[in-house]
Amino acid sequence: MEADQRIHKRFNPEGLTAHIIIDPPPPDQEIVIEGVVLDMSYKGIKIKLEEPLNPEVEQGELRISIVLPESGVSVSIHGMIKHIQEKGECGLQYAERHTEDEMDNLMFECVKFAADSE
Repeated sequence: MEADQRIHKRFNPEGLTAHIIIDPPPPDQEIVIEGVVLDMSYKGIKIKLEEPLNPEVEQGELRISIVLPESGVSVSIHGMIKHIQEKGECGLQYAERHTEDEMDNLMFECVKFAADSE
């Protein structure tokens, strides 16, 4: 098995829930899927979905909505589906439109939350 070559390691903000919003929706209405964050990094997030994704949306762009655990601030992260695993896990890659400061603030609070819950 290869060693992880990441600059910023993945971490698990245990218990952090996520709402995945497929937008624009395939045929005509917004789709929201609930899940729990398994791990996250500066490039993406892995979520255990409560229900499987419809194959029609596997290539869609989406928003991931999470509520930061300490401040209670709601954050939306834009991204796209990177991979889907049979266990109901979905890897999502963040879109390029987020600034480095925005990602630093998100990661700081989530890493702090993960460290405090250990």
